[in-house]
Amino acid sequence: MKQIIRFRWLIAALWIVVTAALFILSPNLQDLVAKKGQITVPDGYPSVEAQELLNKMSDDDNENTTSAVLVFHDDDGINKKGKEDVKEAIDQLEKNKKKLGLKEILAFTEDKAIEEQTVSEDGTTILVPLEVSIENQEVVESRDKIYETVENTEVDHYLTGEEYINQDITKNSEEGLKRTEVITVALIIIILFVVFKSIIAPLIPLLTVGISYLAAQGIVSILADTVNFPLSTFTQIFMVAVMFGIGTDYCILLISRFKEEMDRHDSIQEAVITTYKSGGKTVFYAGLAVLVGFSTIGLSTFSLYQSAVAVAIGVAVVLIALTTLVPFFLVLLGKKLFWPFDKNVAHKESGIWGTAGTFAWARPVIALLIVAVITVPALLTFHGDKSYDSLAEIGDDYGSVKAFNWIADSFGPGQSMPTTVVMETDKTIDSTKEYQEIETISVEIAKMDGVGQVRSATRPAGEVIDDFLVQNQTEILADGIDESTNGLKEIQNGLQKAADELEDAPSEMKDAKNGVDELMQGTQDAKNGIGELSDA
Repeated sequence: MKQIIRFRWLIAALWIVVTAALFILSPNLQDLVAKKGQITVPDGYPSVEAQELLNKMSDDDNENTTSAVLVFHDDDGINKKGKEDVKEAIDQLEKNKKKLGLKEILAFTEDKAIEEQTVSEDGTTILVPLEVSIENQEVVESRDKIYETVENTEVDHYLTGEEYINQDITKNSEEGLKRTEVITVALIIIILFVVFKSIIAPLIPLLTVGISYLAAQGIVSILADTVNFPLSTFTQIFMVAVMFGIGTDYCILLISRFKEEMDRHDSIQEAVITTYKSGGKTVFYAGLAVLVGFSTIGLSTFSLYQSAVAVAIGVAVVLIALTTLVPFFLVLLGKKLFWPFDKNVAHKESGIWGTAGTFAWARPVIALLIVAVITVPALLTFHGDKSYDSLAEIGDDYGSVKAFNWIADSFGPGQSMPTTVVMETDKTIDSTKEYQEIETISVEIAKMDGVGQVRSATRPAGEVIDDFLVQNQTEILADGIDESTNGLKEIQNGLQKAADELEDAPSEMKDAKNGVDELMQGTQDAKNGIGELSDA
């Protein structure tokens, strides 16, 4: 600590230079989060394997496309003029198809069956499913181009889809980060002012943690850009919450300890050295525990948890700053740290905490009852319900969420982002039996709770094709059996006439007569067999 105090100006200058360099030269962390921060499921899980199979089914593996839905909505119903307006918008999309990177547009005007699937029964919503290429354009850019193309459409409209919702979640996290930073700094200033009753002292933790955060953010962004360091939309919020939380806490401990030591030493430098000999160890071991905890999170397989390992880097930087930067401020300011009450900086025992501690020691049962009154209601009303609804989290201020909610209200949420069941077989599916098996699976899935509609090879529009129904297959078979029976009857009638004519024929025609009798017996046996088949 003596050497740190001795070279304190050099160390402070080094902090400023390194932090400025990292801030200026490192990639923008928010841009990296937008590109690499999507929460994904580890390899080996069914959803990942299903997506790999879907990718294999793609006609063009090199083309990066995403499914989207342009949703038109009017609470009072889209009238005839509104439909013409929507039709004009679709025509504009078709004209600018190449410019917009649209691979496919499904218009309600193309076919009656498509209209049934894309126009809601209450007439309030019209869907225009799109296949959008994002090979040579960003998701945000593709959305802006589509909105610009249909900007003259008077019917309310928004674009939704998985990629567009993810983009809005990222945007929401960025806005949330800004609010978190402002609220965190404001609360810290208030708390520190109450603790130290000083205007200067609260600035030390803010400067220390603020510089540490900028440096740690630069390190994380460089690692994410070069070695694929795990990121998520929550990474920066994790870092702000934990770094400012523990950084402020440890600074309070050190400054409070320094306040005590100043009253016992004539030299400010000696007070700082003594502060770190006692309080410094406490801070180091407490911070080390947090550092190890967040480092081990990096061993998880879920990307959201992995991204929290960035906090470990932040904690490490904070600990270095507490050891090297805080002593600079303590020596520089000394008693002025507690201005305007710097004339009397002697540490006094807290009357509030002294009274609370004495009461809890003397009346433990009453103290426990007071704690129970505060905590038990919260424990009883908390049910631990979990929600994985990202849309509810970001609210309906975003166009992608509004469009999704319109679809959910008019068609059901699965219409926009359906769940896909993928089956793989080594054989080509080309027989009636195999399609019947697909339909059997479709029927079983349709019976599941929460399933509104199933689309498959046998029911591409959600309703089963009649020719695949067992009843229809049976009717076709029965018609064939009836025709076979009628044909055999005609053959029998013809053979009976031939037998009657051969009855009085010469003896040399006897073999022919016997042959006719055998044919009659054969047709009778065939008729009996068809009868049994008909019964079956």
